[in-house]
Amino acid sequence: MIKKIIFSLLLLAKLTYGETSTKNGLVEFENISEEMVHDVNARFMNQIRPDNIQPVLDDIIRYIHSKINYDIVTVSKKDDKYLISIINSTRVAKVQFTGSSFVPQSELRMLLAVNENDVLDSNQVLDGAERIRKYYNEAGYLNTSVNVEIPDSDQHRVDINIQIEEGVPTKISDIILNSENPDLNKKVLNELKQFKGRFYTENTIFEIQKTIKEYFKENSIIQGELVLNNKKFSENEVFVTLSFNMQKIQKFTFDFEGYEQVSRLKLKKVLDLENYSSSNPNVASELAVKIKNYYLERGFARIDVRPQELEMGTFEKKIIFKIQEGPRIIIDKINFQGSYQKEAKVYEKLFLKNASELTNDKFYNKDQIEEAVNNFKLELQNQGFLMVQIQNTRTVYSATKDRVNVFITFDEGPLTLVDSVSFEGNTYLNSETLMNLIGLVPGVPLELYKLEKSVGKIKAKYQEEGFLEVAIQNEKENLVSYDSLNTKAKLHFIINEGPQVKVNSIAIEGNFYTQEKIILIELEFLKGDILTPAKIEDSVSRLQKTGYFNTVEIKTLEQRTSISNRTVLVKVTERDPGIFTMGVGATNERNGTLRGYSGIAYRNILGTGRGVSARVEGKYNIADIKYPELKVILGYVEPYLFMSRLRGRVNVSRSTYVSDFNDKKVTESNQYIWALEKDFTTHVTGIFEVYNLETFRDFLMSNNVTTQQLDIASIGPTLDIDYRDNPFMPTKGIFARFNLEYASPPLGSTDTIEYYRTTGSLSHYWPVAKDWVWAHNVRLGYLENLNKNPDGGVPYTKRGFTLGGRSTIRGFEAGTQEVVPNNNDLGIQNDTDVFNLKTSASQFLFKSEIRFPVYGNFYGGVFYDGGSVYIKDLPFKDNYRDAVGVGLRYNTPVGALNMEIGKKLDRKENESDIRYHLSFGTF
Repeated sequence: MIKKIIFSLLLLAKLTYGETSTKNGLVEFENISEEMVHDVNARFMNQIRPDNIQPVLDDIIRYIHSKINYDIVTVSKKDDKYLISIINSTRVAKVQFTGSSFVPQSELRMLLAVNENDVLDSNQVLDGAERIRKYYNEAGYLNTSVNVEIPDSDQHRVDINIQIEEGVPTKISDIILNSENPDLNKKVLNELKQFKGRFYTENTIFEIQKTIKEYFKENSIIQGELVLNNKKFSENEVFVTLSFNMQKIQKFTFDFEGYEQVSRLKLKKVLDLENYSSSNPNVASELAVKIKNYYLERGFARIDVRPQELEMGTFEKKIIFKIQEGPRIIIDKINFQGSYQKEAKVYEKLFLKNASELTNDKFYNKDQIEEAVNNFKLELQNQGFLMVQIQNTRTVYSATKDRVNVFITFDEGPLTLVDSVSFEGNTYLNSETLMNLIGLVPGVPLELYKLEKSVGKIKAKYQEEGFLEVAIQNEKENLVSYDSLNTKAKLHFIINEGPQVKVNSIAIEGNFYTQEKIILIELEFLKGDILTPAKIEDSVSRLQKTGYFNTVEIKTLEQRTSISNRTVLVKVTERDPGIFTMGVGATNERNGTLRGYSGIAYRNILGTGRGVSARVEGKYNIADIKYPELKVILGYVEPYLFMSRLRGRVNVSRSTYVSDFNDKKVTESNQYIWALEKDFTTHVTGIFEVYNLETFRDFLMSNNVTTQQLDIASIGPTLDIDYRDNPFMPTKGIFARFNLEYASPPLGSTDTIEYYRTTGSLSHYWPVAKDWVWAHNVRLGYLENLNKNPDGGVPYTKRGFTLGGRSTIRGFEAGTQEVVPNNNDLGIQNDTDVFNLKTSASQFLFKSEIRFPVYGNFYGGVFYDGGSVYIKDLPFKDNYRDAVGVGLRYNTPVGALNMEIGKKLDRKENESDIRYHLSFGTF
């Protein structure tokens, strides 16, 4: 294999000293600006004395370093005086790459890790070039060469030219398998044929091994190994033949005997063969231990599992697990003995509080009892009984060996009280403030968990005030001292406050494309502000939410020093601003519907954060409607109006969709939206639609006859409150949305349309147990017509409330007569009728669902949905409709794929009993 990399480095650094600028007592300055000298004199010269000059010089050097950004500061002694001078470093003026087509320029810059205006470090440049070469090698380009050129310069600024000769990538021409089983060789080669012709990379080898590992698992070859033993390259390294050895290729089958209280299905799940692999030569014994431990963890203390191994052929073994379950041991009583002050039932409650679920259910497991005893001791210590001793723990079986009594003998010892609390080193916060903060005062029991929390509270309080590096110096030892009887404790906190950190300047690094002013707007701190962890965390969060960056890091350059006024470094790595997405799918809507979409977006035009997007969505019902539905959306966002955090957004869309499946009506819509958005906090976002104009034309699918044509122009605010732990797969927290919409003719609506519409939605996610989530959603809405003309009213099909379908009440099919209100409720008799709301309408919807794990990323769910719609002066036969159902969902990083079955609880004549829903996302 030919591997070469050519490095050439020509560097001339010319250091020019100016004349001495200023003299001041024991210190002189050279090659330093008058402004800097004046600043240093004002800050430090009155501190200089012959007996303390060294520490003051250190402070001066650190201060100058914070201002000059990595130039070299030197101190030399000349006669009886000290000369401070700056040596200008040679810096990078420009970095450019030539010859690269496979790797984008942005990735090459990240690999090189050398940026414009960095101090030139030749070793760093060479290391970066080597990373680029290795990156090409890992991608299959084995002949890539990288040449580094740094032309001569005498201005302390140089260009770096990276010349790349990519060469031709190496491809896999053939794969050879070696094992004792020819039939297996043939089957595995069939699995690997997809890799012939691919680039030879480490990732490809990993994929080959992963593919065969999955094949081994699916075919119960639980010890199978695939080892790459030879790589044969062609003369020019354009092709390679890979040779693998397959080892330990025996197939295993399993059976169980003697089980009664645990099902065969559960036992197979305990083995977890899909995720099991082992190099242990005795697989049977290893798996038997797994089964035995499962029984033990459930209280079968006398379980016995004996594996029997049978040869079923040359390459197959069968393992039979012979199980003797024995009784499930029940705990009759937990008895406490020894020296203690309170009633035994108090200690039993404390013991069970920190015990396992099995122990609380009164089933015996020796290990879990021992763990509960240790937790019991720790709990008593946390309550102030620091000298508690567990003297003995024993178990007494009943005559039938199926029940036990547990005896715990312990000496509680004396209660340790706080005798005094003192603080040392605190100047910013007084002792009274700290005492109130920690909640530990003389006379109260010394609870260790409160003591531990007090340390965190003190640090957090100081950090909120800008003391980022505060420390409790004696946190690990000597924080507490006891008297001879261990009944009194003195607490003494030695606090090293450190400097109160203020933002002296802000340096930004890594933004090759994004403008610096954009990053500054997103920061939660300004020059002169006190810097706190919350401001740093919120700034990182805001920058990541923009979508412009892959990583964000914020730190101070002078951290772990005594300097208060610091330079804050904001270091980012940028994300590719261009996005292209596409996808196709199918749902069971109307007995079969095909869907597809394609979108393109550019999120950071000229580094300003401005974004444009275009998206096309299509849908076609193949079983019933057979009408192509299409939606085209164009968008533009102005993220920083008036150089503030106020966003402006413009969306234009055109869509054609089936709005009534029964009457086969189609709606053609054109919409224009101008909105303003602002993130008030990381959890609260406000949106105001300055103008929303939507034009509608309804027509019959059969003859294109227009049944309704109108315009709706509206304005109104929306408020989002999001405290979910994950926006795609939430397991805890809340999400609330409130919206108000007003439409009228002066805004551009049809003369007959004037209304206001308000809606509110609240979703709550409650983790009731491990991986179990109880989710609730409540929605309310109110709509009122304000147009008093005889022919005025709100077009109900466009802005009215309708319940039925996966997003509202599952078990009902949207677009059919199952929804509430349906056409009959509204008095619509034929396909040309329309209903205009002349009074008011309201809606209520409640959704509740318990989600639980099934296997891997598969989750199950049981749900109830119910809701009602009321229209003033228009009674319905049944305002409230509801349904129950079950679902199966597969969680992905960007949401859940849902398969649900809903059953109506109040089915009407001519309605289906159940409905199936296939969807993506969650409420």
